[in-house]
Order: sequence, then structure tokens, then C-alpha cells
Amino acid sequence: MSAKAKVIVLRKMLVNEWDLLAYTYGTFGKGKMLVRKGFYPQNTYCAIFEPFNVLTVYYHQSGELLILEDVIKVEFYSYLAMKSYRRFLWMTKVIQTIVSWISYYDNHIFNLLQNYLKIDVKNHKVFEIKLKLELIKSLGVYREDLFENSLVKILGRIDREDRIENLEKLYLSESLYRKILQSLEDILKKSLD
Repeated sequence: MSAKAKVIVLRKMLVNEWDLLAYTYGTFGKGKMLVRKGFYPQNTYCAIFEPFNVLTVYYHQSGELLILEDVIKVEFYSYLAMKSYRRFLWMTKVIQTIVSWISYYDNHIFNLLQNYLKIDVKNHKVFEIKLKLELIKSLGVYREDLFENSLVKILGRIDREDRIENLEKLYLSESLYRKILQSLEDILKKSLD
């Protein structure tokens, strides 16, 4: 039986001689999708299954493996990563966040991640914190009292600010950035225990 899903391609690899294995996040959560003859020269799937692309697909499941049946729609975000190395690093950071923080599907989280893939940011530190704060809030585990008093003010400012231009202007020292990231990681770990 076929199912339909919208997915973000996290990474891909060659298996066998011509088959492609794509690691994806989508309607089914995180999964591995087999694309038969995905690397075959006459097949266009190789370019479609580039990391960062958002696809709407039909698939069926065989054990824990998803088998691609058809691609319905492709939103090519992979070309955005080619605009600059800085942008590639940012998009990779968003994908790494999916891989390490998210295991189940949530429509709000999917849309959030898709939006973060599309924006071109220069201040990676602040936007990474903003992304992770929004994820923690989406998971329902955000409370200001979980943070040290010294962090509450800066986190509140990042959380409340919606204008990209204003977030770009915020400066975080490396030590403050690391301290905030560690706090966010600790909150997530405690909530998942």
C-alpha cells in the first residue's frame, strides 16, 4: 500500500551499483528511503535527492526501509547552498539540528525547519540559538526558570525578535554562545529522559 509524504532530504549515499539511499525527515519522522536506480545515468533522481531539497513523494514501507514509488513535487533548496560557503554551512547546521534533536514528525517543526533552510543569515550563532529555542518551545519544554539568570535576558531578546535585520546585529561572544548552547542541550536531554 502506498503512502504520500513531504520530506526534507538530509543526506544521500550510493548503495549497490545504482541504488540511492536517502536519509529524510518528513511525515513519517526520520527515515531511510531507497531509490531504486537513483544513480542510474538516465534517471533524474540523483539531482532531486540532493540534501536540503523538499520533496513530496509516494512510497511504501518494507520493514524499517521506505521504498520510493514516485516523486510528485520538488522544491529545490540545494541550489541555495551553492550561493556561498557561509550559506552552505548554515543549511548544514539546520540539517544537523534535525538529525540530533528531532525524531518524530510535527507539522509546525517541519515548516519551521523548511523556513530556516530558506533564509540567508550571516550571524549563525544567534540564528542557531533562535532555531533551537523555537524547537524547544515547539516540544513544550521551554521555561525561563530552566536557565541561569545571566542567560534569561539575552534568550528573551532573541526569542522575541522576529526581524532578521535586528537578529543579525546581535553580538554574542564565543563563551556566551557555548554556554547558551550547552543550556539548550541540557534542557532537551532532561526532557527526553
